[in-house]
Amino acid sequence: MTDTSDTLASQQKRIHTLPVTINCKIIPNRKELPTSSKEWTRAQKCSLTVAKEKLIFDGSIIRFNEIEKATITIYQSALFFEYGILSLTSNGETNHFGIKYDDFWKGPLPFEVDRNVTETPFLLFRKGLILLIIVYIFWEVVKK
Repeated sequence: MTDTSDTLASQQKRIHTLPVTINCKIIPNRKELPTSSKEWTRAQKCSLTVAKEKLIFDGSIIRFNEIEKATITIYQSALFFEYGILSLTSNGETNHFGIKYDDFWKGPLPFEVDRNVTETPFLLFRKGLILLIIVYIFWEVVKK
Protein backbone atom coordinates (compact mmCIF):
# COMPACT_ATOMS: atom_id res chain seq x y z
CA MET A 1 0.00 0.00 0.00
CA THR A 2 2.87 2.38 0.69
CA ASP A 3 4.15 1.97 -2.87
CA THR A 4 0.84 3.18 -4.33
CA SER A 5 0.45 6.07 -1.91
CA ASP A 6 4.09 7.09 -2.41
CA THR A 7 3.58 7.06 -6.17
CA LEU A 8 0.38 9.10 -5.97
CA ALA A 9 1.98 11.57 -3.55
CA SER A 10 5.01 12.05 -5.78
CA GLN A 11 2.80 12.53 -8.86
CA GLN A 12 0.66 15.11 -7.07
CA LYS A 13 3.75 17.07 -6.07
CA ARG A 14 4.82 17.18 -9.73
CA ILE A 15 1.46 18.47 -11.02
CA HIS A 16 1.74 22.18 -11.73
CA THR A 17 -0.96 24.68 -10.96
CA LEU A 18 -2.86 25.53 -14.12
CA PRO A 19 -2.96 27.66 -16.19
CA VAL A 20 0.69 27.58 -17.26
CA THR A 21 1.98 29.75 -20.12
CA ILE A 22 5.04 28.61 -22.07
CA ASN A 23 7.03 30.61 -24.60
CA CYS A 24 7.78 28.46 -27.61
CA LYS A 25 7.92 28.42 -31.40
CA ILE A 26 5.19 27.05 -33.63
CA ILE A 27 5.07 25.54 -37.08
CA PRO A 28 1.33 25.47 -37.78
CA ASN A 29 -0.70 23.00 -39.83
CA ARG A 30 2.00 20.66 -41.08
CA LYS A 31 1.67 16.87 -41.18
CA GLU A 32 5.33 15.77 -40.98
CA LEU A 33 7.60 16.47 -38.02
CA PRO A 34 9.89 19.45 -38.77
CA THR A 35 13.47 18.50 -37.94
CA SER A 36 15.55 21.05 -39.86
CA SER A 37 17.08 23.85 -37.79
CA LYS A 38 16.33 26.18 -40.73
CA GLU A 39 12.60 25.45 -40.29
CA TRP A 40 12.76 26.25 -36.58
CA THR A 41 14.73 29.45 -37.23
CA ARG A 42 11.86 30.63 -39.42
CA ALA A 43 9.12 29.41 -37.04
CA GLN A 44 6.83 31.94 -35.38
CA LYS A 45 7.21 32.80 -31.71
CA CYS A 46 4.21 31.73 -29.73
CA SER A 47 2.75 31.55 -26.23
CA LEU A 48 1.15 28.21 -25.40
CA THR A 49 -1.18 28.27 -22.40
CA VAL A 50 -2.11 24.97 -20.79
CA ALA A 51 -5.37 25.65 -18.94
CA LYS A 52 -7.61 23.25 -17.03
CA GLU A 53 -9.59 21.97 -20.02
CA LYS A 54 -7.90 23.48 -23.07
CA LEU A 55 -4.76 24.67 -24.83
CA ILE A 56 -4.62 28.28 -26.02
CA PHE A 57 -2.15 29.58 -28.62
CA ASP A 58 -2.13 32.28 -31.31
CA GLY A 59 -5.84 32.98 -30.88
CA SER A 60 -6.71 29.28 -31.24
CA ILE A 61 -8.26 27.04 -28.60
CA ILE A 62 -8.02 23.25 -28.54
CA ARG A 63 -10.05 21.48 -25.88
CA PHE A 64 -8.39 18.37 -24.47
CA ASN A 65 -11.24 16.14 -25.68
CA GLU A 66 -10.65 17.43 -29.25
CA ILE A 67 -7.00 16.29 -29.32
CA GLU A 68 -6.74 13.31 -31.65
CA LYS A 69 -3.03 12.73 -31.01
CA ALA A 70 -0.37 14.43 -28.88
CA THR A 71 3.30 13.47 -29.05
CA ILE A 72 6.44 14.96 -27.55
CA THR A 73 9.57 14.05 -29.49
CA ILE A 74 12.51 14.54 -27.12
CA TYR A 75 16.05 15.44 -28.25
CA GLN A 76 19.30 15.85 -26.30
CA SER A 77 21.03 19.12 -27.08
CA ALA A 78 24.77 19.43 -27.52
CA LEU A 79 24.63 21.99 -24.69
CA PHE A 80 23.53 19.26 -22.24
CA PHE A 81 19.82 20.04 -21.94
CA GLU A 82 16.77 18.44 -23.49
CA TYR A 83 14.35 20.05 -25.87
CA GLY A 84 11.26 18.71 -27.50
CA ILE A 85 8.70 19.08 -30.23
CA LEU A 86 5.10 18.88 -29.06
CA SER A 87 2.97 17.74 -31.99
CA LEU A 88 -0.78 18.20 -31.55
CA THR A 89 -3.34 16.86 -34.01
CA SER A 90 -6.86 18.23 -33.71
CA ASN A 91 -9.63 18.70 -36.29
CA GLY A 92 -7.38 17.27 -39.01
CA GLU A 93 -4.61 19.85 -38.44
CA THR A 94 -1.23 19.17 -36.85
CA ASN A 95 0.66 21.95 -35.09
CA HIS A 96 4.25 21.55 -33.90
CA PHE A 97 5.57 23.48 -30.89
CA GLY A 98 9.29 23.79 -30.13
CA ILE A 99 9.55 23.51 -26.32
CA LYS A 100 12.20 23.24 -23.65
CA TYR A 101 11.66 19.77 -22.20
CA ASP A 102 11.60 20.70 -18.51
CA ASP A 103 9.88 19.43 -15.35
CA PHE A 104 6.48 20.62 -16.55
CA TRP A 105 6.59 18.43 -19.66
CA LYS A 106 8.24 15.50 -17.86
CA GLY A 107 5.46 15.34 -15.29
CA PRO A 108 1.84 14.32 -15.66
CA LEU A 109 -0.08 16.50 -18.10
CA PRO A 110 -3.82 17.20 -18.15
CA PHE A 111 -4.07 15.51 -21.58
CA GLU A 112 -2.78 12.21 -22.88
CA VAL A 113 0.60 12.45 -24.58
CA ASP A 114 3.12 9.97 -26.02
CA ARG A 115 6.78 10.70 -25.30
CA ASN A 116 9.39 9.54 -27.84
CA VAL A 117 13.09 9.90 -27.08
CA THR A 118 15.02 10.35 -30.34
CA GLU A 119 18.73 10.10 -31.05
CA THR A 120 20.21 13.46 -31.95
CA PRO A 121 22.49 13.12 -35.01
CA PHE A 122 26.22 13.60 -34.36
CA LEU A 123 25.59 14.34 -30.66
CA LEU A 124 28.92 12.92 -29.48
CA PHE A 125 30.77 14.88 -32.19
CA ARG A 126 28.98 18.10 -31.21
CA LYS A 127 29.73 17.66 -27.51
CA GLY A 128 33.35 16.82 -28.33
CA LEU A 129 33.68 19.95 -30.44
CA ILE A 130 32.25 22.14 -27.67
CA LEU A 131 34.62 20.54 -25.15
CA LEU A 132 37.56 21.11 -27.51
CA ILE A 133 36.66 24.80 -27.89
CA ILE A 134 36.38 25.22 -24.10
CA VAL A 135 39.78 23.53 -23.55
CA TYR A 136 41.34 25.75 -26.24
CA ILE A 137 39.95 28.93 -24.66
CA PHE A 138 41.11 27.78 -21.22
CA TRP A 139 44.57 27.04 -22.64
CA GLU A 140 44.81 30.52 -24.23
CA VAL A 141 43.76 32.19 -20.97
CA VAL A 142 46.26 30.19 -18.87
CA LYS A 143 49.05 30.78 -21.41
CA LYS A 144 48.85 34.57 -20.96
